[in-house]
Amino acid sequence: MPAPAARLPTPVPTPEPLSDAPPSPELAAQPINDAPEQSTAPDLVMPGAVPAEAALPVEGHQAVDEGPPAEPGTFDRAPPRGLIIGVAAGLALLLVVGAGLVAYRKLAPRAPPPTAIETLASAEADAEKDSLASIASAETKARDAVDVAGPRVRFPQATAALARIQIQWADALNDQAGHIAEKNVDDPRVAQLQAQAKAKVKSAFDLLSPAAKADASSQDLQLALADYYRAKRLTSSMNRYLKDMKDEARAALIQGLALAQEDDGADKALPKLKAALAADPQSARIHYRLALAHLALKDEASARAELKETLRLSPQHERAQALLDQLGAAPERK
Repeated sequence: MPAPAARLPTPVPTPEPLSDAPPSPELAAQPINDAPEQSTAPDLVMPGAVPAEAALPVEGHQAVDEGPPAEPGTFDRAPPRGLIIGVAAGLALLLVVGAGLVAYRKLAPRAPPPTAIETLASAEADAEKDSLASIASAETKARDAVDVAGPRVRFPQATAALARIQIQWADALNDQAGHIAEKNVDDPRVAQLQAQAKAKVKSAFDLLSPAAKADASSQDLQLALADYYRAKRLTSSMNRYLKDMKDEARAALIQGLALAQEDDGADKALPKLKAALAADPQSARIHYRLALAHLALKDEASARAELKETLRLSPQHERAQALLDQLGAAPERK
């Protein structure tokens, strides 16, 4: 047999030397992002290339020296401390003044609207008719005037008028009770009417007390308080409110009503009531009070004349009509 051939060693490939030639255009065109992982090794710098950091100017430094820096001007310096404090104080003062004006406009009392004034005038006109129905209407209208004006409106005239009307209503209720008592003292209606009159007087005081504290200079409120003490038969308190009263006509009416309440006071009441009538000749209320004063003095002729005038001005005045019927026809003159 032939001898087996000797096995030759496996040749090892020799690595090719690195070429200095630039990479091919195909390789250069591939994007860098195609690399699976960026190498953390420092980038190789090609011979003769300028690093990127060296190509950019250093931030914060000028490339060319422009000369010495300019001296700081007026507006480059910080303002004085006193000026800052003065400006701040001025701004604070303006804010305080502005807030005060806003608060004054919100909280200051306002003038009553024309609707409230007209409603109050209508209420006072109804009160002058002095019948029970007209007094009730006057009270309703006076309340409406107060409500229309609102709590922030300074309108003491409406509050005073409402209180006076309630006191006037108490007078009318007491008149009714007196007429019934003349026929039958034990009539239960007498006590009922008197109780209603007391309630009206108390309601008037409940209105006047806080209003007078809020506006002590209102003469309307002072007159109403004087009338309240007149109805309570407290003459000294009444005179205290009338002492400096400039409205002589309305003060004379209150004084005349107070004198007519007293025993044998009709003679003194007549001049006061006539002075009040001179200022308000169309008042059925004053004419009726004059008729009562004349009756107390046994002057039936004058009483009839005043009762007829009362009914002419207020045809629904039931008390005047009842009193005229009670007097009967005037005796014929011979």
